[in-house]
Amino acid sequence: MQAAIHKNYPNTKCEFLLTNRTPDKKLNRKGFEWFCNQVKLLENLRFSNDEINYLKLKIGYLGNDEYFNWLKSIKLNPDNEIQIIPEFDINDNDKINLIIKASGNWEIITLYEIPILSLLSECYFKFVDTNWIINNNEVAILKDGEFDESILKPNFKIVHDQAYLKAKKLLNSGCIFSEFGTRRRRSYEIQKIVMQGIMDCVNDDNDNKERNLGSFLGTSNILFAKEFNVNPIGTIGHEWMMGVGAIQSIKTKNSNNNLPNYDAYLTANKLAMEQYVNLVGPNHAGLALTDTYGTDNFLNQFNEPYINYYIGVRQDSGDPKEYALKLSNWYKEKGYFNENKKMICFSDSLNVEKCIELKKLCDNYGIKSIFGIGTNFTNDFQSEPMNIVMKLTSCGGGHAIKISDNIAKNMGDPTTVQEVKIRLGYVEHKWAGGDEAHRWKK
Repeated sequence: MQAAIHKNYPNTKCEFLLTNRTPDKKLNRKGFEWFCNQVKLLENLRFSNDEINYLKLKIGYLGNDEYFNWLKSIKLNPDNEIQIIPEFDINDNDKINLIIKASGNWEIITLYEIPILSLLSECYFKFVDTNWIINNNEVAILKDGEFDESILKPNFKIVHDQAYLKAKKLLNSGCIFSEFGTRRRRSYEIQKIVMQGIMDCVNDDNDNKERNLGSFLGTSNILFAKEFNVNPIGTIGHEWMMGVGAIQSIKTKNSNNNLPNYDAYLTANKLAMEQYVNLVGPNHAGLALTDTYGTDNFLNQFNEPYINYYIGVRQDSGDPKEYALKLSNWYKEKGYFNENKKMICFSDSLNVEKCIELKKLCDNYGIKSIFGIGTNFTNDFQSEPMNIVMKLTSCGGGHAIKISDNIAKNMGDPTTVQEVKIRLGYVEHKWAGGDEAHRWKK
C-alpha cells in the first residue's frame, strides 16, 4: 500500500486520527509518559540492509530499486508529525484519554499506524490492566510497566499452549489461516510467544506436517515472518480506497461552486484497483477489500479483468454469514465456481469457533474460505482488549471517509458521509455482532 502511495501520490498531505472504540479504557500518568517516550523513539528507526534485501526477496514486486532505496532512506519525525493531546478525566486526573493525530506526507505518515496502535495497546496493559490472566490462570503481574517477579514469576507457557491449542483446532478442522494480531497485541513478547506456539503446532504433527504448512499461511508482521521463516501475508487496508476517494473528490470538484465532487467516492474503488494492479501486476493483486464504501458499491465496480486478477475478497464488517452467501452467489453469477472458484478471507474479530463455523458454511456454499486472526491470538486474556483504530481523516485536501457494512464502523466528516450515502442509496446496517466496544467479549 505504501508503495502504491509512493508511486501514485507522492508528497500528498494527509492526516490520521486515532479512534478508541473502548473509551472507558484510559491510560494513567505513568502510562502516558511511557507512551510519549516510545513514540519519540520512533525517530531512531531505520531499515537495515538485511531487511531491505528480505523485502526485495519476498515482495520485490512492490517496486524497483528506486522504491527500495527510498524506503531505506526514510526516517520518521514524530516531533513534527505526531500530535498527542491528553484529555484528563474531570473526576480522576490519573485517568487520561488520548487524542492522537499524525500529519504530513501520506507515503511517510502511513508508517505510523501500526506502531502507534501496538504501543498504545501495550501501554494500557503495562500500566493499567496489569494482572494478566488466561482461563483463571495467572500469567503475569506488572508494576510500573515491568513484570513484578516478587509477586509472580511470569508463566508464558500458558500463552504458548493457548496459541498451540487454537492452531491445532484450526488445522484439524481444515481451516486455512494467518496471524494478523500486531495492532492490538498485549505486548511484543506475547505476540512472539503466540507465533512460537503456532509454529510448534504446525511442526509437531509429522503425519500432517505438509498439510499444516499449507494451512498456516504466515503473519502480517513482517519481522516475525522473517524470524520464523513463514510468508509475510496481508491485504490492502481501507486507507488506500479512502485516500483515493478523498484525493479525487478535490481533483474533480465543481469549479462553479467549489464543492467536492461527492460522486468521486463512488468510483474510488475502481481507480484504487487499477492503480494497485498497475503497481504489483495481475499475479500479485491478492485479496480485494470490499467495504470501504459499502460492499454493494464495490461489487458494482468489480468487473473483469479484476475479478480474475484478485484471488478473492476480504470481509471486515457486517454479518459474515450474510456476506458468505452474498459473495458466493455473486461469484457464481460471474462464472467462478467448481475448480475456478474464488475465496473469502474473513478478518473481523474472529475466534476459533467462528472460523470453524464459517468454514463449514462456505464449504456448503461452494466458496473457499481463509481466516486472518488477530486480537484473539495476541490479546486473548480474561480482560478485554482495547478496540483502537487509526484512520485517514483527510488526504490531498479532501475528506477521507469510510462507509462500511456495519454502522458502528462508519467514520469521517459527517457532511461528506451523508452526501456520499445519498448518492450510494446506502441503507444503514446493524447486526448482533456489531458492538465495537465489546468485540471480543467472553
